[in-house]
Amino acid sequence: MELFVIRHTEVNNPENLCYGNIEMPLVENYEKKSKKFLDNLPENIEKIFSSPSKRCTDLLECMNFEFSKRTELKELDFGDWEGRRWSEINKVELNSWMNDFIYKSPKNGEKMIDLYNRVIDFTKNIFTMNLSKVLFVTHAGVIRALLSKGLEISLEDTFNIKINHDEIFSFKVNYQKELELSFLQMLNINNMEIRKTFSKQ
Repeated sequence: MELFVIRHTEVNNPENLCYGNIEMPLVENYEKKSKKFLDNLPENIEKIFSSPSKRCTDLLECMNFEFSKRTELKELDFGDWEGRRWSEINKVELNSWMNDFIYKSPKNGEKMIDLYNRVIDFTKNIFTMNLSKVLFVTHAGVIRALLSKGLEISLEDTFNIKINHDEIFSFKVNYQKELELSFLQMLNINNMEIRKTFSKQ
């Protein structure tokens, strides 16, 4: 199975709010960006799965695609921090989380390792549907989970890779005794740059 993954386009967040599961509006150019995505995705995609967040579904609706909303593709839940300015979050709590953000959660939120597990389990379940080409429309955290598996690097190391809004990631998916995920390439729809590797910093 070939898996294509895009992150929603840029959000309008002038106050630098912490957001994962709360709704954030897209910057107005998303309709134009949706056409660029459409021009650079294969025509024969069989199934499209989206995070239920409007910043993902609004983009797909512009592309006139039929899709299924799946909670497994949601962004990390930041719990009590959702909707607050990053500068207003308790520094002790924030620093504690940042020192071990894979296995610790924001207050009443979700651990990154739990996001990883739900994304990988979901991808495995999609593979069993015997599809050839699938699209996920989702968030940076989900893409990091897929890159961790696809590049065989730690979740922590994926934070050395910048996940932009205007990129299409593609993976090869197989399943033997466990899920096999291989990163194929990343295409930037603005400058048409293709990357097949990421340096490990």
